[in-house]
Amino acid sequence: MTTIAREKAEETMSIFRESFLQGDHEAFLNLFHEEVSFEFPYAPDPYPKKLNGIAELRSHIEGLDKVFVIRSFSEPVIHRSADGPVFTAEFEAHGTMLQSGKSYDQQYISVVELKDDKIIRYQDYWNPLSVG
Repeated sequence: MTTIAREKAEETMSIFRESFLQGDHEAFLNLFHEEVSFEFPYAPDPYPKKLNGIAELRSHIEGLDKVFVIRSFSEPVIHRSADGPVFTAEFEAHGTMLQSGKSYDQQYISVVELKDDKIIRYQDYWNPLSVG
């Protein structure tokens, strides 16, 4: 197996962050493989635990526009896998929850797997207490 180049991991996360901040759903979704598995292992009800495919991810991303506004992301700390096209990114997001007006301050650890230069699997570890 080929390991992912640091530059590719950094480019992927840069596009991820910038397109999300700009509300450019097409640029964001273009990062993902049609058969993407997007997982949220710590998500409480009513949030989904897993999205299968680009259509489910699109619907979810469009729905987030009603939940919160993210104003900034920190630069990610990236750790590459030694034996495959996988990297881990640690980063923070800051914004506002739309219903409550409360601050949204989130720390993420994301495990990202690429296939044909697209994200095929994304595990999104986030703190559910930040959305309460």
